Amino acid sequence: MIAPTLTRFEDAISKVIDSESVADIEQFMEELTSYGITDIEQLEEAYSGCYRDEATFCEDLMSEMYSSEMDALPTWVHYAIDWELVWHQSLRYDYFTVYFDSEHYFFSQNF
Repeated sequence: MIAPTLTRFEDAISKVIDSESVADIEQFMEELTSYGITDIEQLEEAYSGCYRDEATFCEDLMSEMYSSEMDALPTWVHYAIDWELVWHQSLRYDYFTVYFDSEHYFFSQNF
């Protein structure tokens, strides 16, 4: 049996989802296409990471944005934040998720 040749876009998706299954790649690509991501450049620009849930994504994103000493949130404030609420009230308008294989893949809507 001859293995199918993947396009650059399909290969990039394969690396994002860590799967070589053609069915998985096609399913994920179909999901991305429904959001307007149709090529490798858009994928690379929009992809924001893979997380177990929205709250973890929000916490990680904010930690990265405010990682310098001057901008760092005090620890007590950091632990008091409802990260899931941050997702639902603010960030879900700037990002979309593709739920695949028990993981949430996050993409910027501004690609």
